[in-house]
Amino acid sequence: MEKRIKMPLHTTFVGNESPFLDVIRRHSDLNVTVCTRITGKARKFFGSAFDYARKHAIEILDPKEFMARHRPTDLIIVAGYPKLIPRRIIELPSIGIINIHMSLLPAYRGRHPLNWAIINGEKYAGVTIHHISEKFDEGNIICQDRISIKRYDTIADVYAKAVRKGNSLLGKTFRMIGSRQFKGIKQDRRYASYFPPRTPKDGKINWNEPADKIRNLVRALVDPYPGAFFYYRGKKKIVDEVDILPHIQRCDTKIGKPFLLNGCYTIKTCDGFIKLVKLRNSTM
Repeated sequence: MEKRIKMPLHTTFVGNESPFLDVIRRHSDLNVTVCTRITGKARKFFGSAFDYARKHAIEILDPKEFMARHRPTDLIIVAGYPKLIPRRIIELPSIGIINIHMSLLPAYRGRHPLNWAIINGEKYAGVTIHHISEKFDEGNIICQDRISIKRYDTIADVYAKAVRKGNSLLGKTFRMIGSRQFKGIKQDRRYASYFPPRTPKDGKINWNEPADKIRNLVRALVDPYPGAFFYYRGKKKIVDEVDILPHIQRCDTKIGKPFLLNGCYTIKTCDGFIKLVKLRNSTM
């Protein structure tokens, strides 16, 4: 039996990025945005919820202020918020609190799921909209769908696909409110996996690894992420693009030591050779 929902819905958004806010405003009265200001390249790449809210005259609350001085609302939508939501907030909205997670849950619970999917050589990722529980990314799944990861896709390409898919699923979720489907389905723990937050130091390249694994690391960390890197002559070199070369005869070359080949710096790995196509803000 479907539940009648009073319209328009009063919605609160929690998160620093803005790609889903147009859809939320289209389907509800978005009257509070819980966020902090982001700056630099991340602001341009992800969009700023703070700037969006200020432009559209939406009330802005700092996350600490919201957690301490919360108020009644119909629906809370979370995207990219890195902390657990306390029970008192989960129980606050009359309809529910949902999260937009960029993986096919229960796989890739945790932080930076798209980056991890590329690093791990996955051919598909996805987006899941789910209810929030007191544990990270474990609530009932409302809807989800997958996106492809092509061989030469970078994190920028995959993120753009995920945003488009997330907006589509978010519109679908709004239409499901009040129905049995909105309650979602329980996640199957047998297929669960969890990945921790990544830090800049995690981008250090290990040239003893296979060439394809190194290439995956590079494309998972292009701008505005900190980047895959190595040190050469005492200086940090951030790599934004590489090519895997077919077998070449350089038996005297040490793994991890750059050398010039046809005018391009090339580095031997455990199973092949990688050409450095693009370095970030530097040369060799």
